[in-house]
Amino acid sequence: MGTKVGLAKTGRRRSNVFEALDNIREELTPRVREQVLLKPNFLSSTNQLASSHVDAMRGALDFLLSTPHPPKEVIVAEGANEKFSGEAFQIFGYEALQAEYDVPIRLVDLHQETEWAETNVFLAGREEDTVRMPKTVLECPCTISVAIAKTHDAGVVTLAMKNMIMGTLHKEDRIKMHGYHSHADRVLPREAQTLNINLLRLSRHLKPDIAIVDGTVGLQGNGPGGTDSVPLGIAVASGDVFAADAVTSKAMGFEPLEIGLFHYANELGYGTADLNEIDIRGPAIETVTTSFKPHETAELQFQWQEANPAEYLAAD
Repeated sequence: MGTKVGLAKTGRRRSNVFEALDNIREELTPRVREQVLLKPNFLSSTNQLASSHVDAMRGALDFLLSTPHPPKEVIVAEGANEKFSGEAFQIFGYEALQAEYDVPIRLVDLHQETEWAETNVFLAGREEDTVRMPKTVLECPCTISVAIAKTHDAGVVTLAMKNMIMGTLHKEDRIKMHGYHSHADRVLPREAQTLNINLLRLSRHLKPDIAIVDGTVGLQGNGPGGTDSVPLGIAVASGDVFAADAVTSKAMGFEPLEIGLFHYANELGYGTADLNEIDIRGPAIETVTTSFKPHETAELQFQWQEANPAEYLAAD
């Protein structure tokens, strides 16, 4: 068996995340560096269900500090949807982390980033445009995406890879990933075809070194926001973000290779999303699966197939 994925179902969020990481400790320990960046998902600064819970960070920090060479600095960085800088950190209790751990923890609002690197994306008409990626994330030697198990309005699901990309890009550029210049212009299935290609392009620069999906409580239906919760009860971790996302998708009742981003990643060698090639350490996936209600537009989202994907996924 190839790629290893840690899966845990302990009944509690903090121990779930720790155990998922601990189950593949030998794979992950070499990835830990002196500086580590944790990337939560703050879709909202007030809706906890749609945003990373601070206890998921505690599980990750517990693991990091249990490694032979723990980090000397931890950055928690996110470009949140919030009214003022640091609002989500404040409301969701992230400031408490700084007093709890024997490692300096820096809370970073990526909207304040001053240095950006540009890369090309394709719009819906397949004309090229550019998006900006923050140097803080690009230059960190160990990045960890801490996502939530959620359904989505264009990508079927939104998990660790998408979290790492969409929440770090310059806020003005995020809509371009969908292929448009404004939310009002978005049209499925073209949006799904475009988003999947652009996410894979950006994964070349922003792929996290470690992926964590906190599925203790998931979000179903018309995600990525809302309040339709699912007590899935699991956490997933891997050094291959696509494998972590594939296992989570399966636990949510979706076939990973039927989802554009994971299909392309698997086919083009960006990562492993074929469950037959993944070695899951923890409970058997069929024992933890709970089928999520898909987004009401899911049928259109599944029409992500692009006529010539390789043309748009070739190197810049």
